[in-house]
Amino acid sequence: MPNKNDAMSAALRLEQAKELLDEGSFTRALSILRKSLPKAFRPEGDILKAECLRSQGFLATAASLYRELVDRLTAPDRSSWLDCCLGLVACLRSLGEVSEARRYWSVGRKVAATREVKERFDLEGALIERAAGDFKPCMKKLRRHLARFKRERDWAGAGYVLWALGGAMRFAGDLSGSRRTFLESLTLSRRAGDSSGQAYAWFGLGGVTRIQGRLAEAERYYSRALKAMAGTEDVFGQAYAHCGLANVIRQRGRLAEAERHYGQAHKLYTGIADLVDLAYVDWGLGQIFLKRGELDSAEKRLRVALKGFSKGGETRGMVLSETALAALLHARGQTKEAERIFDQAVRRSRRAAIHTHLEMFT
Repeated sequence: MPNKNDAMSAALRLEQAKELLDEGSFTRALSILRKSLPKAFRPEGDILKAECLRSQGFLATAASLYRELVDRLTAPDRSSWLDCCLGLVACLRSLGEVSEARRYWSVGRKVAATREVKERFDLEGALIERAAGDFKPCMKKLRRHLARFKRERDWAGAGYVLWALGGAMRFAGDLSGSRRTFLESLTLSRRAGDSSGQAYAWFGLGGVTRIQGRLAEAERYYSRALKAMAGTEDVFGQAYAHCGLANVIRQRGRLAEAERHYGQAHKLYTGIADLVDLAYVDWGLGQIFLKRGELDSAEKRLRVALKGFSKGGETRGMVLSETALAALLHARGQTKEAERIFDQAVRRSRRAAIHTHLEMFT
């Protein structure tokens, strides 16, 4: 057991780290948590470390730490164990490791005893279905949670669910419904004073309006999101903003400017080892090379992107890469191979019940 002074010092440091985490000062919180803690305080310190890492977008590192905690914590720490299990599941489904996310979700849901914790697991279960592309059951569950949050007047929670619902609607092909849902998410996030929720609503609005061909509108939304993320330590959010803005600027023909934003996104995604989203950047750069007629450079980027999407099980990205490669090969006169790859992409898209092969403004 630590002596009284050591225990008080550790407790104060953990409290300070919690406050910094709540403020979004993740780097400062981590600097405190990296200092050695007495054994009795280490699980709590590791939980806070994992939360900081997840909030910044270091999902693989956070997942590794959560996994250690889930394996290490015992029955007296049931509340902490459930928090860690939920954190691990969230990281895994965001990384595309859906089967593993489901496995830990199933174990945690059986342990959950209180109504509040069961609801948290049920919401996470809906988000796993969203990540797996099971949009119909996912949307039904999300709407139930939305009604609950509205009853409880939890506007931040409702804004978050609306963001998730808007994304599912977009991928399912309901673009106008998706746009309305993201606008409501923005309204409720503002009502809650949730700056992060507002930024992610702008991301959603930027994505769906871009696909609708409303490019000036999409650029405004992504620009607002980038401005909001610039003053935070959300590395993933910053990368997402640069990549989204690059996509719409590319569509508007400003290729050099788009390439600069892709460069920023590439650096940030590399820093947090987000391989799937990094593949989206490689795909975007491949599109720029295609528009310039630089077919060799385009093919290299698109094949790198396809490899990243395939490894991460990202169906939408695979379809985008395959359709772009098909167009490139046809331009080279390799029409038979182009048709094969294009047909493969369309089959893949239809099997997943998505409409990526029809998107002109991605």
